[in-house]
Amino acid sequence: MGNSVRRINPKGLPKLENVISHAIIVEPTGLIYTSGQLSWEESGALIEGTMIEQFRRAYANIDLVLQAAGSSREKIVNEVIYLVDYSPDSAGELVAALASERPPGAVPPTSTVVGVQTLFAPGFLVEVQVVATT
Repeated sequence: MGNSVRRINPKGLPKLENVISHAIIVEPTGLIYTSGQLSWEESGALIEGTMIEQFRRAYANIDLVLQAAGSSREKIVNEVIYLVDYSPDSAGELVAALASERPPGAVPPTSTVVGVQTLFAPGFLVEVQVVATT
């Protein structure tokens, strides 16, 4: 018996079904792979803010995706965070924000931070992609 996939495209995020899926659940493994989430609203427009504000909004969008997939932030096993204009100072701010966003007692996932020149469109500063379990 092979694996099957289920696409997740929750309300509240841009409608990109013909381009990407916001998440894929691989059955029967129960692994959820998300597309990178940004600080955007349902229309796809940027919600401006500092790097930390955009990081928090991107994670709020990850929460929407995980909830629609029957999961939650506590079940994230891997995260990749892309930062525009990466520097040691911005990485330090991000580490502090990550710690404050984690639920009490949660096991931190594996994590990678990647500095990039640009993201989806001008103004986006942070993109977050995760793998979680159901």
